[in-house]
Amino acid sequence: MKTKGKIKRWILISSLSVVGLLVGLIAVSSIILSPTFVFRILTRWDASVEDYRFFPYTTISASSNPHTYEHNLNPELASLQVAGTTLADFVVSTGSSSFIIIHNDVVIYEQYANGRDRYSTNTSFSAAKSLVSLMIGRAIDDGYIESHHQSIADFIHEFQGTDMEHITIRDLLLMRSGIHYEETGFLWFGRHDAFTYWMPDLRRVALNHQRLSDRPEGRFHYNNYNPLLLGIILERATGVAVSEYFERAFWHPLGANYDASWSLDSDRSGFEKMESGFNFRSIDFARLGSMVLNDGYWNGEQIISSEWLQKSTIVGFPLNPEEYIGDFLEGTNIGYGYMWYSRPSAAGELDFWAWGRFDQLLFISPANNVVIVRTGSTEGSVMDFPGVLRDIAASIP
Repeated sequence: MKTKGKIKRWILISSLSVVGLLVGLIAVSSIILSPTFVFRILTRWDASVEDYRFFPYTTISASSNPHTYEHNLNPELASLQVAGTTLADFVVSTGSSSFIIIHNDVVIYEQYANGRDRYSTNTSFSAAKSLVSLMIGRAIDDGYIESHHQSIADFIHEFQGTDMEHITIRDLLLMRSGIHYEETGFLWFGRHDAFTYWMPDLRRVALNHQRLSDRPEGRFHYNNYNPLLLGIILERATGVAVSEYFERAFWHPLGANYDASWSLDSDRSGFEKMESGFNFRSIDFARLGSMVLNDGYWNGEQIISSEWLQKSTIVGFPLNPEEYIGDFLEGTNIGYGYMWYSRPSAAGELDFWAWGRFDQLLFISPANNVVIVRTGSTEGSVMDFPGVLRDIAASIP
């Protein structure tokens, strides 16, 4: 009995010690980092496709000159064989929310599943980074930025006289800035993925992080500080909020039928979540792909220069595999341009796409004149979703 009593006391003391340690970590983290950050981590922990409901946001209004796609739906595509099943069943079984195929600027397939419909809001996650790239290109077209070869310190004066001033806008776009970034850590400590997603003042987070890595120069390293810094550059160059510039430069000229939104880090800071926070109806998101496919021309207007799109989306193949060592693209034969992914299509030309967590995809296949939008709440155990979309694009008659 005495032994059992000692064990119970030991368990109680150990449990209290663990609780005390956690309370201490939470208290210290709240002081050093942010109580809002800690609250978000403890109550949310991981990102969700429903986060657009959680974060404050700014509205991007629909166009006063709406564009309507021509629809010529092909019912036979529902039976197209995809990954061992039909396309219609594939969309449902992979947790997809929307799946739209556009061929020759005509919608030929449109399916919504898993409780979603045409009017449901979808979130971009990291597909937003490709929109950041578009805005940088448009800001150059508009004369707000002289060149993507400029030092970021030309706009972020806090970096003048530091090692950060050697980084160019192009370096940020290519994810080759050399800024230190760690995806893992103990709980929330040292996890830059957590900092750049949950912190309530992302400007301050990006401006205060001036540590460079020891990775070889020119090595690709996916890094969420890069789009945050590009957002600050866009703000300072254009003199307006990023969402306002996007609305004016793209959403209205595209003829968007519906309001979109951009999630903010907090009401107080009011900075757009540049790494992940664009929220949309899928049919409107498709218009961005159609614009890119048509060399920047859409809805009767040259919205962005074809020269910028060429620079952004075209990556030299064969790739230099040493550039991708140690990162998630290693060994995939997928290249990374100015925040667009690319890979040779079945026809030998390049397909390219915007890509976010849980396989949010805006896929463009110029060789097949196809745009595919796929959104979803999971990856559906698909190992290579862009590869599946490549095969679908190649099968369109």
